[in-house]
Amino acid sequence: MAKPKDDRILFTEHVLEIRHAAVGLFLDVRGHVADYIRQEGFFPHWKIDSNVVNFRDESDAMKIEGAFVGYKSAGYVALNPKTRNYFVDRASSFWKGLIKNKHYNIPIPKRFGTRTKFFFPLTDSFDEINNTIYKAFFTDTARKLVGGQETDLQFTIDLQEEGFGIRVIGGPIKKDEADRYFQFEAEEFGKCGIYLDMDYFKTENISLQDVPKLLKKADALAWQKAEQITTGLGY
Repeated sequence: MAKPKDDRILFTEHVLEIRHAAVGLFLDVRGHVADYIRQEGFFPHWKIDSNVVNFRDESDAMKIEGAFVGYKSAGYVALNPKTRNYFVDRASSFWKGLIKNKHYNIPIPKRFGTRTKFFFPLTDSFDEINNTIYKAFFTDTARKLVGGQETDLQFTIDLQEEGFGIRVIGGPIKKDEADRYFQFEAEEFGKCGIYLDMDYFKTENISLQDVPKLLKKADALAWQKAEQITTGLGY
């Protein structure tokens, strides 16, 4: 369970996805790619589907990390890593290893994307958290226009920042609701809290070698924005 700089408890899930033009040759070398990734020591377990090879750290299911390599995309997944730099370090290592494979050539990326989900469990009630977020993101005029008494909310904001397109989705989470949004379980999911979902992406001027640098920058911006939002809300 990673922690922000001020040691607030939170839970995270991370995905790196690189999309590229379809490579038909990949369908003929899926087994070779699966063996290559295992032999390089990245993941001990794999499963070949029709268009993709899925990798995971445990035999029956992903526990902490996994990855996927397909005919038109590849990526890495980390579930609630214990340290803040785990995702960037492991995803970058996986990507650097993948582009060195001798079985097929990965085209120039068409889209770089990294998605991070945050859950901040809180002691406040759902109504208190909901009201705090509503006051911060909406006005009294908005309340009058909509009418009624809000019982839940979600905000979506599209941004441009430091060369990335960004979509931020967030809102309050009810008790026992967080497990709907994450691929792992945690006792604190029984609490109310704040949920943030951040997608950082880039679609132009990307090289295969750029990916680790872009990931490091985007990940740092996502953490910074999550802390900025939650701190600004008083949490």
